[in-house]
Amino acid sequence: MTQSQKVARPHLLWWVAIVGGLTVLGLQGFSAAFHAWWSAHVNALPAQSTMAWIFLACIPIHLGESLYCWRLSNRIGTPDASAAWALQTFVIGFPSTWLLMKRARPRVNALTGTAASS
Repeated sequence: MTQSQKVARPHLLWWVAIVGGLTVLGLQGFSAAFHAWWSAHVNALPAQSTMAWIFLACIPIHLGESLYCWRLSNRIGTPDASAAWALQTFVIGFPSTWLLMKRARPRVNALTGTAASS
């Protein structure tokens, strides 16, 4: 697999911020003790059910993004890396999508799937 066919990894800080943020959001939404502690010691939060719904809303958003990246990776000629792009994008979302779109930009219009004009 050539370098251009490998999955580009976003900076470590993206992983820490997004995975950490989603973890905290999940705890706020699904742990009454954590929600109460956070509200008392850090800052007030919406109702715990609201935090849970926000967390659950992230799932279809990241799933849709990962399917988009899987298709885009296939479209630009890197089918061997498609699953890795999709998995990475499901976990961290935007930073992964942005890297793949940046890679695809010179070759394929990410919205239409047609060859980019020179």
